[in-house]
Amino acid sequence: IIAWKATVTEVFTWFYVGTNPLFMFFMIWVAFRFGKIRLGPKDSEPEFDDLTYFAMLFSAGIGVGLFFYGVSEPLWHQASHWFVQPGYRGEDEVDMFAINLTIFHWGLTGWSQYLVVALCAGLAGFRFNLPFTLRSCFYPLLGEYTWGWIGDVIDGFTIVTTVAGVCTSLGLGAFQLAAGLEYVGAVDADLTSEKTQTVHVVSIWVITCVATASVVSGLNVGIKYLSQLGFGLGMVLLTLVFVLEKTNFLLNLIVQEIGYYFQWSILLLNFHTDAWAQLKEGEGRSTDGGSGATWWMDAWTIF
Repeated sequence: IIAWKATVTEVFTWFYVGTNPLFMFFMIWVAFRFGKIRLGPKDSEPEFDDLTYFAMLFSAGIGVGLFFYGVSEPLWHQASHWFVQPGYRGEDEVDMFAINLTIFHWGLTGWSQYLVVALCAGLAGFRFNLPFTLRSCFYPLLGEYTWGWIGDVIDGFTIVTTVAGVCTSLGLGAFQLAAGLEYVGAVDADLTSEKTQTVHVVSIWVITCVATASVVSGLNVGIKYLSQLGFGLGMVLLTLVFVLEKTNFLLNLIVQEIGYYFQWSILLLNFHTDAWAQLKEGEGRSTDGGSGATWWMDAWTIF
């Protein structure tokens, strides 16, 4: 599977990267042009307030990944990619680019892909009363064929990819939970690989049970309150880091990153496919050792 994934990245990087800015600019245009139009009927009212909606989107969407990679990803980006390879950039430049690259992966570009699907599904389900499946998004294109075998293929593929994505988030959460238990002394740090695997399996079972109970209890109870709890604890952690760290440095970094994001992320990184670095030896790859790792796009931006 890993080899297949690498091959897909090698062949279709242009497609994955090329559609990202299209989605992003399209969603910005939709927000300004149609932002006041309700997804449901004209007289419908939101079921939850904005903060609750955001908490549920955050906790059920990218919360685990963001907390896992929010700290580790900038550290990884201090090496391996094209920006750090030439050797003539200072540590400050490399560190700033690592922060910006991380925020690029979790910023407007990353969210736009979710929003395109959410907008299609929301319109289909709430405004046109179609079934809440991905095949309904294709009804304007496929018509009645949507309810035949073509629609079955679309929904089947959606289920497979969704399960794969959920399993990835679940695995990241299990690793994070196990590392936290080890840090506070609840789990020995010198466990064998078999016992470490057992800790991970138990962590997955615990997370799965809590998630199942949340889903069974319904959107208005389990998912809502667990999301609010998770988001609240995340804000407490964020506040503690902001207050206990050198606050003026963090404020400087935030302002600086805004400029870097507009300068680097909106255009350059949004279209960057790492074309030269993905070449292998003998295919035209740089001979001066200044190219990034061939696996970098597969491990990060495309992933």
